[in-house]
Amino acid sequence: MSLKAPNASGERLSLGNVSLSSCSEGRTDMSGFRAIVLLAVDDTEPSEYAFNWYRDYVHKPDFFVVLLHCTDHDDQEIGEASPARTAKIIKDISDRMRTIEEKFGQLMQMNGITGRIRKGKGKPGEAIIKAANDEGACMIVCGTRGLGKIKRAFLGSVSDYVAHHSSVPVIICRRQ
Repeated sequence: MSLKAPNASGERLSLGNVSLSSCSEGRTDMSGFRAIVLLAVDDTEPSEYAFNWYRDYVHKPDFFVVLLHCTDHDDQEIGEASPARTAKIIKDISDRMRTIEEKFGQLMQMNGITGRIRKGKGKPGEAIIKAANDEGACMIVCGTRGLGKIKRAFLGSVSDYVAHHSSVPVIICRRQ
């Protein structure tokens, strides 16, 4: 398999045994895999730690990994922004997504992990649960920023939301 990411001109790029898809693209045939694992990623260190932890302690060659990155933009903010501000927000989101795709695509290729990278929309916790259900995942792996009880109460925690709303086992990787 190969990583297929559209570049600015719309061409597809290739990289190893990873493919890229959006939520609306067709599903990959995963019948040859024993398990489908959803791994939530972003551009933070806890996310990379969760990927590495999964690779070291859980991954098997017959597992198919779906890496999910959620854009955490506010649709209302974009709708109310000026055209110039809207263009900047969209460019920033695209640049951030491209960086994540390249980084984790290379990590998957270097470690012989077969899978794909998928974009999610909306609130990250809800998008992770939806993607896990859509993909038929048997496990979710995510990192955590390690917020204290007070910050978590005010800011909310994606990993807490996922752990409480998932119908499949969730591994939350906390760096010590």
